[in-house]
Amino acid sequence: MKTSLRLIPLILLLAGCQSHMQRVADCKVGDWNAIGHKDGLLGEPANYAERKDFCDDHADKPAATGAATRYATGWAQGNWDLWYTRGGTDGKAGAQAQYERHAASEDVRKHKTPLNPAAYDAGWLAGNSDYWRGVGLREGAAGQALTQKEANRGKAAAAQLRFDDQAYTNGWRAGNRTFWSDAGANDARNGIPDSEFRNRAAAARSAGVDVQEDSYRAAWNAEIVNYWRNLGTQDATSGKEFGTRGREAKAKGLKIHEREYREAWEARLLTYWRDTGAADGYGHPFMLEQRISNASRDGVFVIPGTQDAYTNAWRAENARYCTPDNAFERGRANSGMAVEVCAPALQNQLKHAYVSGQDFEIAAAKHRQAVDEANELASRVRDARGRLGRLEREIRANLEQKDRPVNDETAKQDRRREQERRELNDYLQRLERQLDDARRWVDRHDQQMQRLRREIY
Repeated sequence: MKTSLRLIPLILLLAGCQSHMQRVADCKVGDWNAIGHKDGLLGEPANYAERKDFCDDHADKPAATGAATRYATGWAQGNWDLWYTRGGTDGKAGAQAQYERHAASEDVRKHKTPLNPAAYDAGWLAGNSDYWRGVGLREGAAGQALTQKEANRGKAAAAQLRFDDQAYTNGWRAGNRTFWSDAGANDARNGIPDSEFRNRAAAARSAGVDVQEDSYRAAWNAEIVNYWRNLGTQDATSGKEFGTRGREAKAKGLKIHEREYREAWEARLLTYWRDTGAADGYGHPFMLEQRISNASRDGVFVIPGTQDAYTNAWRAENARYCTPDNAFERGRANSGMAVEVCAPALQNQLKHAYVSGQDFEIAAAKHRQAVDEANELASRVRDARGRLGRLEREIRANLEQKDRPVNDETAKQDRRREQERRELNDYLQRLERQLDDARRWVDRHDQQMQRLRREIY
């Protein structure tokens, strides 16, 4: 996105105002350590006297005793943090120390930022350690051997970059634990027995990778519970149940969590029967017996809570369907209304509401037509009034014209204009009567629509 050059002065002005307001707020708080820290962190030289004068002008209270010392302490920390952060950024990027480049930068020259090589070096060392810790973490998590460290040491030497042996090792060990945790969780997620660990461990040892059995088994044991829950949820609507799954698990030596499976299986079935009842309840008859008969064909099971789940959901949706408002709106849309699924006591009212909805749409169409006709007539009335007004002004202007000749020709013009005025006036009166009639029809149709809507109850 490009910024218009005309907006740049405004943006700078707003930024300056915001900076000014923030400084005023800092003065009112009176935390001179924080004021100094901000100056140092922004790369500004220490200038207590200038800050004090500014605060004296904008704050209600003078600087407290010891403010200069606190400012200096805060500024020193801010300047340290500034250079430490710059060094840390370079170190984390896996780059060589670039203190000289920063020291000679335009930003440093512009702000006259005091240099701090010690802070930069400390930040760079910390960032460099973070960099190698990250490399080790990624390679450990990828299942690579710790011997990969020597390859990285060689790359660092070739690039004349400091290599942090301990940081890499710590990162690799954390990554190695992640590798085994991921392996355990992945095996459990796919229903693979934890005996698979032996195969994984043998392969790891042959590749020179450390084995973390505790990490593998902790992750596997945590995830296998979710495996059985997910399996129960899936089986509930695919025609499978625990008996089959239990036998399969025993055959391959997989740990079984029957309770978790059954809880998820039953919860999914309750959801299925509620959803089915709700779908049937909106405009369909109560079909529980039919649904139960077809359960096997549909790949679901009937459980003790089936009847209540289906019935309660069906009743709730049936109540929402069997309302005069719904019947009225369905009549308007001409989408049909199965009143026979509603309570007998409501059926006549719903039929009336449905027909009223249809009549409402007919009246609405007539209302729209009447409005269009009224608007068209109103436009013609405005046009006729404008023409009549212009004609009357012309007639008055001619009558008031002192040097206008009086002869047969002017008399003929006057008679013609007067005739035109009478005809236009008659035409306007007819239009106004037609407009009044059209507006009355608009009102009649509107009243009919309101009555139809009101009388559905």
